[in-house]
Amino acid sequence: MSANNQDSDSPKDSIALENAPAVAELVDDSDDDDDAPYVPMTPEEFEKALSEINALGLKWTADRTPAVKLKTGESEDVLISEAFEKLQRQYPHLPFEVYLATSRFLTGSSAFGHVAGGEENLKRKAEIAGRIIVDIEYRTEFFFRAAIKVPYLRDIDWEVVSKLYERGVTGSPNITYGLLALSLQDPFNTGKGRPPVRHLTVAVDEKLVSNLLEVLTEVKSRLVSARHQTDTLSKLLLEEKR
Repeated sequence: MSANNQDSDSPKDSIALENAPAVAELVDDSDDDDDAPYVPMTPEEFEKALSEINALGLKWTADRTPAVKLKTGESEDVLISEAFEKLQRQYPHLPFEVYLATSRFLTGSSAFGHVAGGEENLKRKAEIAGRIIVDIEYRTEFFFRAAIKVPYLRDIDWEVVSKLYERGVTGSPNITYGLLALSLQDPFNTGKGRPPVRHLTVAVDEKLVSNLLEVLTEVKSRLVSARHQTDTLSKLLLEEKR
C-alpha cells in the first residue's frame, strides 16, 4: 500500500514491527497497489488511529519509517492479536502520517504540508502527535537519527567459533574466538523504503571483549550524565511547543 505521491526523501508508508519480537511494524511489502493515490488522513482520523494504537499498549519509534513497539510491561501477544491485524489493514499509511506529523511538531518545518493535506491539516496533526506520541525519549531518538551525519549501530549479531584446523598448519590451532556482525544504519534516505543498512563483521577474543566492555561502560556513564543535563532542557522545549 505504497503511496506514489510521497517525496523521494519520505519513508515508505506502512505500520511495521521493527527487528525484535518486542517491536512490531505495521508493514506492507506488496507493490500491487503502487499506483493507488495516497489520500491524507484528516486530523480526526489521525487522532482516532493513534488512540487505538495507544490503547493496545503500543508506542512509536522515531525511525524515518516509524514502527510500533511495546510499552513497558505489555505482553507480546498484542503483536499477533486480531485487533492489531485489523489496525494494519485499516491504517496502511499511518506510519507515513506519523513521520510527517512528528517531524512538523519537532522541527517546525512545513516542507510536507502539500503531502499531508495542506499546512493547516499538518499543523493540527502535529499538535495531536505532540500530545500523544512525542515525549523526551521520542524527541531524543528522533534528533539522534535525524541530526547525525554518520551511520549508527543498529544491531549486533554474534557467534563463537572453535577452530581446529587451519590451512598450512600442522596439528590443530585449537582456539576459540568470537565474530561480531555489526549492522550499521545509514541515516540518509536514498530512495523508496528504508535507508540502506551496511554490514561489517569483526573478530574478537576474550581480551578484546573485556577491553570493549570497559570502553562501552565508560561511554554509557558519560551518556547517562549528559542525558540528565539535556533532559531538563528537552522538557522545557517540549512544553514550549505544546
